[in-house]
Amino acid sequence: MKIRLISGSCYIALLAGFFCLKIFLPYGDFYFDALIYAFALLGTFEILRATKEKTTKAGRGIVYAFSALTIPACALGEYFKGWGFTVIGVAVLALSVLLLSLLVVKHEETSLESLGMAFLSAVYPSVLLALMVIANHAVAPKALEKFAFDSRLLILLVFVVSPCADSIAYVFGRFLRKYFPKKMTPVISPNKTVIGGIGGLVGGMLGAAALYFIYNATAGSFDQMYIWLPVYLAIGLVGAVATAFGDLVESCIKRKLGLKDMGNIMPGHGGALDRLDSALYSTIIAYLAFVIIGLVV
Repeated sequence: MKIRLISGSCYIALLAGFFCLKIFLPYGDFYFDALIYAFALLGTFEILRATKEKTTKAGRGIVYAFSALTIPACALGEYFKGWGFTVIGVAVLALSVLLLSLLVVKHEETSLESLGMAFLSAVYPSVLLALMVIANHAVAPKALEKFAFDSRLLILLVFVVSPCADSIAYVFGRFLRKYFPKKMTPVISPNKTVIGGIGGLVGGMLGAAALYFIYNATAGSFDQMYIWLPVYLAIGLVGAVATAFGDLVESCIKRKLGLKDMGNIMPGHGGALDRLDSALYSTIIAYLAFVIIGLVV
């Protein structure tokens, strides 16, 4: 428990440090891009190591190249032209063509299973982290400028809601499971309980509420609280659902591969993917909320 607490604290300090670089330094968004890039490279290494017996050397090389090139290209494309999604689309198309070409170029050693595992290793985590890069460069529409609903808030929503949901889910599960022992997903993740899941929803909303008051106090605006506080709570609730789902996806992948953890870079937590699984899916919710609110307001 002590080791888990220490490594978790180091992870939070790392995120906080790079977030400070993002908001206080010129071109600060690129510093946070560098952190996302590091996560992508580490995550790709972990999943390719886990799938080594099911992928080919050529396939792994293509996936490494995809991971190494996609995040920087997405960051530059989004910053200069707003072409982040276009870059992702082109990168995935190139990835698909190259992997399929292995059926001809490396016919004897390439199977459909190896292609599928290589594609999974590219999409998870690099494509999902590319979306985080796009969120990291989001600019608030004029109607939302006074509410500071921009990339800073999107990153905070991801890295506040998810840990709060995870933490409160753990507390509820640990201390209340003897009274409410019903399993949530007994096959995929036997340790998860329904009461823990409820705790995650509570934690997500508490994290979002705390973020609303702290962030808006810093921005100096509590205008239309009766609208925006419920919006934050809704994002926290749905983000908590995404957090739990992302954790289950990771658990399912590990179970299929016969692994307990994807890595050991964070003692007590596992690898980079074990720590990022929730954030990958909560990024989707935070960014979709940003887009929807921008269209409605």
